[in-house]
Amino acid sequence: MKAKLFSALKYLFFLGIGLSILFFVFKDKDLEKMLVDLKNAEYKWLIFSMIFGYAAYLFRALRWLLLLETMNYKTSANHATQAVAAGYFANIVFPRAGELVRCTSLYKVTGIPVNKLFGTILLERAIDVVLLLICICLSFVLKFKELSSFFGTVFNSSSSAEITLGKLIFIVCLIGIPVGIYLLRKTLKKTLLFQKILSLVLGVKEGFQTAFYMKQKGLFTVYTLLIWLMYLLMTYVCFYSIPETTHLTLADGLYITVIGGLGMVVPVQGGIGPYHAAVTLGIVSIGLSETTGATLAVLIHSAQSIMIIITGIIAAIVLSFAKRKAIHNEASSN
Repeated sequence: MKAKLFSALKYLFFLGIGLSILFFVFKDKDLEKMLVDLKNAEYKWLIFSMIFGYAAYLFRALRWLLLLETMNYKTSANHATQAVAAGYFANIVFPRAGELVRCTSLYKVTGIPVNKLFGTILLERAIDVVLLLICICLSFVLKFKELSSFFGTVFNSSSSAEITLGKLIFIVCLIGIPVGIYLLRKTLKKTLLFQKILSLVLGVKEGFQTAFYMKQKGLFTVYTLLIWLMYLLMTYVCFYSIPETTHLTLADGLYITVIGGLGMVVPVQGGIGPYHAAVTLGIVSIGLSETTGATLAVLIHSAQSIMIIITGIIAAIVLSFAKRKAIHNEASSN
């Protein structure tokens, strides 16, 4: 009973953070213009954004296969892709639970040990952090003025609304992330799965060390770059959905991708709130209005959320049938 109450309170806590930030994003904005812009938006570009978003899944799955093959484990690209989709879908409901869902989903249809799968994902996350830092450095080179303006808004703005929003984002990142990690860790420690992962830490280590033994490092690098190219394109094409942002460049796309990525670090369901705030402030730092920034944030986030939900549901169905087939095959062999 206490565990369920704790989970419910944790869920509501993070949801409350996200909705609070979302309130400040839309506060004092020209909502009437936003609704007109959303109504007249070119939604075909959002479809392209969804396609690029799903392509990132595919390249992530193919990259994952290379790590698994290094440990002599075989699975199909389809199963790996569906497991990736299931993980992202889980993050919408339970922040930072996607990694575990991704591991357990593939384990149920392939039998690959969860601890070793988890090790490969830790390696992936480490590499993604490095790529994010590289993208931040590129943004500093290409958009130094805008990035300086963004952080200036967060820490020292002349606008009272921007001060409130910027400081709220900073406070949430400063307090919310450590609290989120602590609560998630405390919850996971009570689960049998986490106990198994801790007891089989050597398996995690083996998964993490696959990078040193991988034969196809070049292909792994290509997949990694393609993943981040898809992230860039899924943001960039959304610029064409409203007239105010059609003139923005690929450099602007990289900048907004980085800013949005920083917003997604906050452990809130689906990035609701922090992502919108980050993108809005990013667009303002480029020289456009807050209303335009908020509108664009809604369009990009909505496109990706819809894609995640649709592919997540499909993944649940596909993996369910694959699990039944795996159980049937195992029973037949016995």
